[in-house]
Amino acid sequence: MIIKALPGTAPLNKAVWQKVNKRLLAKSLAELMHEQVAQPVILSSESDGRTHFQLTTDHALIHYTYSGYRRQLDYWHIDPDSIQRHENGRSTAAIDAPLFFVELQNTFGIRPFNLAHYLEELMHTLYADAYLHTEGRLQAGALAQADYQTVEHQMDGHPWVIVNKSRLGFNYEDYIRYAPEARQPVQLWWIAAHKSRSAFRSLDHIQQSSFFERELGAATIQEFYAIIGSYDEDPADYTFIPVHPWQWQNKLLMQYAADISSRLIIPLGIAGDSYLPQQSIRTFYNISQPQKHYVKTAISILSTGNIRGLSPKQMAIAPRVTSWVMKMLQQDIYLQQLGLVLLGEVATVSYSHPYYHAIVDPPYQYKEFLGVLWRESAELYLQPGERIITMASLLYVDDDKNSLVAELAKSAGLSIEDWLLAYLQAYLKPLLQIYYQHALCVTPHGENIILVLKDNVPVRIIIKDFVDDIVLTEEAKESLPKDLAEGMIASSNKENVPLFILLGVFDAFFRYLSNVLHSYSGYHENRFWQLVAAVILEYQSAHPSLAWKFEKYNLFVPEFKRFYINSVRLLGNAYEEKTSFAIPRKGGTLQNPLAVIKQQALVAS
Repeated sequence: MIIKALPGTAPLNKAVWQKVNKRLLAKSLAELMHEQVAQPVILSSESDGRTHFQLTTDHALIHYTYSGYRRQLDYWHIDPDSIQRHENGRSTAAIDAPLFFVELQNTFGIRPFNLAHYLEELMHTLYADAYLHTEGRLQAGALAQADYQTVEHQMDGHPWVIVNKSRLGFNYEDYIRYAPEARQPVQLWWIAAHKSRSAFRSLDHIQQSSFFERELGAATIQEFYAIIGSYDEDPADYTFIPVHPWQWQNKLLMQYAADISSRLIIPLGIAGDSYLPQQSIRTFYNISQPQKHYVKTAISILSTGNIRGLSPKQMAIAPRVTSWVMKMLQQDIYLQQLGLVLLGEVATVSYSHPYYHAIVDPPYQYKEFLGVLWRESAELYLQPGERIITMASLLYVDDDKNSLVAELAKSAGLSIEDWLLAYLQAYLKPLLQIYYQHALCVTPHGENIILVLKDNVPVRIIIKDFVDDIVLTEEAKESLPKDLAEGMIASSNKENVPLFILLGVFDAFFRYLSNVLHSYSGYHENRFWQLVAAVILEYQSAHPSLAWKFEKYNLFVPEFKRFYINSVRLLGNAYEEKTSFAIPRKGGTLQNPLAVIKQQALVAS
């Protein structure tokens, strides 16, 4: 008798499991200290700044100790190997991240309901981390030469979110088919949706029939028409929707059974090009024909804080918002000179569920089961000699503690400082122009920005996924049609400070990048922030007509509010049903690194 091994255990090597637990513990401590949840006692400090902490738990005879280095924005670089668990006077390496949260439940103030849900997300994330390490993380030097999709699938997930790869709803087979790090090609499943329930929307110049013919090919379209005709239905009464295989099997088949039985939805089959899932899990990159559209599908799993369906309200306005933003871009000579690209969300299909859409304010996910969005491919905008990488990759540090940024600079023949200056010119200046000239707030974190490199030097940026992430200021609302403005997120910023930059860039990305540079590349974080200040001042001096806005929305304010992301899940009501996406909380203050630099410049003068 031959006994077959159970699937999925390969990543659960003891050494790997302990390693990823230590890494996630270090991240948890850093983020929970940043969000003022963990408040350890400082035991001592060394001359090089290394600080030793003790953190008490719910149990008198159990505590943790660890060491780290203080960074700007109240961030600590925690050494994973320093974390020790002490029980009854006996010290051991801390290698159990879930146990840490269990032992600090009351100290942190976590309700049992929240803790159970959070641990489920934590253990899924740990499994994904172990999978990544088992498959093999690339050396930074190799990654510096890798193609767009290789880089994409080496990413560790959102740096701010502790449980950044939970994907609740996936079983193991789903995980190895659809997780980005699994790197498995996927064909989408297609359905025909009756036009009485569905709506195709697109940019004005796009015709529905020709759009689908380009996406699928004439032969496949004819096969689809034949299937529809076999049900004695008229193909002219239907539009097509590609769906995620997981979504069909886990949601659509059951939840839309009535519409399938009445032929308002007709299953067509698996067809078309092959795709790879991206970091955002529900967006697919076309590997058969890379210049064709990205496809964004609904997938009702819990990932990075929310269930990842597609909002019908946003699907309804996405092409029109794209038109509005593209017009803004085309009329802005400065943005044209910088080579900024905003990937248009050119077509959508939304489908109204007969029951859930009749309910006033149901939990948001019940209206977001079925829809699709097509986004332009970044490949369309590349010039000869250019290539692209996700900006999230700039935080990559390999297992030998080599940073990707240092390897990119080395391969480009530049010092780290010169490389960073090129990066800041390419990244910051377009964001400043979008904010100060056009009063728009996008979400410019690492996963939403594509860096365009030439000879491994950043030359410009491409912004994706901007339509459903635009936050409208009062000024921007005035230039938008009312129905578009109502479909977007309204800014809650009452303090007249540019939180879009201070939170979305400084805290959400530069906090990590400056630490990577300081800790792994020998480039002092203070010098990084001086470069940031210099690029901002250079932009401001080139735009004197906006001086009043620079003063009103001052990037050099002494402090700005913290963003609480992890603590909302731990301490709030994040696991209860809601009528809309969970929104992180603002509060407390952070010292602005630019204010210190400005003060030092004044003293020096």
